[in-house]
Amino acid sequence: MTDDQQVPEILGELAAAMADAPPTTDGYWTSEGLHDLYERFEKEPDLPLTDGQRRLFMAQRARNAASSRVHGLLRSLEKAVEHGQVTAVPEAAVLAEACVRARLAVFDAISVLHRLGVPYGEQALARLVSDRHVGDSDRRWGRWWLRRLREPMYRGMASRPVEGEEPLLPELVRNLTVGWQGGWEIEEDPAQERFAQARAILEALLPGTRLPFPEPIPEWEGDWDEDEDERPDWLEIRMVLRDLMPDVGLVTRERMTEGWHECKRLGLDLQGEGPEEFGDRWAMRIGAWTAEGILSWLWREDQFSPWAQDLARRYIDRNVAVTEATRLLSEAAESGS
Repeated sequence: MTDDQQVPEILGELAAAMADAPPTTDGYWTSEGLHDLYERFEKEPDLPLTDGQRRLFMAQRARNAASSRVHGLLRSLEKAVEHGQVTAVPEAAVLAEACVRARLAVFDAISVLHRLGVPYGEQALARLVSDRHVGDSDRRWGRWWLRRLREPMYRGMASRPVEGEEPLLPELVRNLTVGWQGGWEIEEDPAQERFAQARAILEALLPGTRLPFPEPIPEWEGDWDEDEDERPDWLEIRMVLRDLMPDVGLVTRERMTEGWHECKRLGLDLQGEGPEEFGDRWAMRIGAWTAEGILSWLWREDQFSPWAQDLARRYIDRNVAVTEATRLLSEAAESGS
């Protein structure tokens, strides 16, 4: 176990290792075949190479060695933090942040920052996730850990009473005791009151005019792990807002404004929107997800009455919840309704 006397030595060695690390070779790997050749070179040192290839491979070997050294030191530092042995927290945070910017053992450095916590680790992570010079995957990993540090604030907002705040969804919708999807469990014989409630909610959520863009935004179909660098920022914004406002009754102007600030802190792309425009767009989006849930529930319950089909057509016309509204009409046609 690392003891208190070893921590300054670790920090000193870490600073020295970073100073000695050669520059990154990123940008010089021009083809997949070059990677394959490098792997052969690691096993066959006498492999015939051009002078340029040999310089690149030697530089990458030195870079890998430096990264490995930094990795070991960061792991030791993280253990020391875990056992409460690091008193020089600001200095440790500065070094870990510098490792991320230097692209040396990035995941370990971000883990150290998470361990350091509030305020120094959190502040460093906030700077990193907002810096476009940091790689996308590194920013995403930093954002994931920063959100873990911010979770107590999220829970606090979610539990806060809404009295005195400006609601952004109709009152009828705010009385729902379900999340954004707005549906219910499938029932063997749902009461007519439940269908009447679904109808009233859909009428309350229907926009007065056609939207210039479909809402909600089409679901992302990528693999969460394999395609993480292609994951759109709107998906992560939704994750943040769900934590802050898990129920439709919590969707207020004040919380949307706090959500805007939180997403900005997390380095997410807000498409140039200010707090008010952001709040309006996301309130509409949450309403559309809620409508989707209701429409899905209706067709799953084989509710194809004239009013349900009329509402489905109106939703399609307004460019809202089009997928589920279309599904309801399709299921109705198949059933002969």
